[in-house]
Amino acid sequence: MKQFVNNFIKFFFGNPIFPTIAVICSVFIVFLTADSTARPEEKVSSDQYKIAALRYAASTKITTATTTSTSATTTSATETAASYIAASTASSSQTSTTETAELPLETEPVEEPADEYAPPVYNYISAGESPNSGFYQDRLVIIGDSIAYGFNAYGYIPYEHNIAAESLAVWNMGNYTFDLGGGPMGVYDAASYVYSPLYYISIGMNDIYSYTPDDYAWNMRWIAEEILARVPTATIVVGGITPVSEGNYYTTNDVIREFNSSLEWVINDMGSEQVLFFNTHDVLCDQNTMALGWDFAGGDGLHLNSSAYSQILSGLFNYLDTTYAVEQIEAHEETYNR
Repeated sequence: MKQFVNNFIKFFFGNPIFPTIAVICSVFIVFLTADSTARPEEKVSSDQYKIAALRYAASTKITTATTTSTSATTTSATETAASYIAASTASSSQTSTTETAELPLETEPVEEPADEYAPPVYNYISAGESPNSGFYQDRLVIIGDSIAYGFNAYGYIPYEHNIAAESLAVWNMGNYTFDLGGGPMGVYDAASYVYSPLYYISIGMNDIYSYTPDDYAWNMRWIAEEILARVPTATIVVGGITPVSEGNYYTTNDVIREFNSSLEWVINDMGSEQVLFFNTHDVLCDQNTMALGWDFAGGDGLHLNSSAYSQILSGLFNYLDTTYAVEQIEAHEETYNR
């Protein structure tokens, strides 16, 4: 037997093929044995992958980029990851059947639809102490001469509401055009284009030598009626001619008051709640001299400074509060919005 073993060993190792076969068989046997005794592969849930990804995001301080603009939330991915990891850990420690909370998604705030008929927002210098001042001023359209143009020049109304120009008068207003966004238009077409619920007409300083007080007053009434025919639901305020400084070269305040007296009577004779007379003269005159107050004079004794326009608007808005202007403006906009 011993001799047999010695002969087998010499034969086996004397031929290089047999040791190679033996090694391959051994490796194959070890591989099969290891595969049969290995631990079963653990199934990794999708939640664990989520947590692992979030841990990585938290450690590297990666923040999520949103596809929204200024309305996107400012919560970073690291903060969201930390809160989600904590929630997931607490949840898994309770029961194996508890589902991990889903990662909250960032949502874009829902914007309210814009009011198609809301009046545009304009930048202007606010005036008046009436609680309705802003309501009036947003809608106020000025029609008139260089004195009326000061409302826009000093920033109390936007140019879109300005139908006033230097040297414009009752007798020559047909020569003027205004482009408020729809191309050049005459005074009446421009007033119709704006279709405002509130107009203020201030014309007359350039008409003192062209009309008698009564002729002037009736022409002003015709202008108001023409605008009302084009904008039937509008409220139209006809302002009196403003005073001049004492000793002014152009005219006297006695003449201006005579024109204003006729204008007031003719406008009030209409008996309309929509066409109103406003005594601008008395708002700006010095009660002692009955001339333009020195703190409202623009330098030439004829035109006005910025504080004068603030004073006019303050008095105008207080006056409108005593009328049906608010209700009429609201009715106009309700009709226009249909």
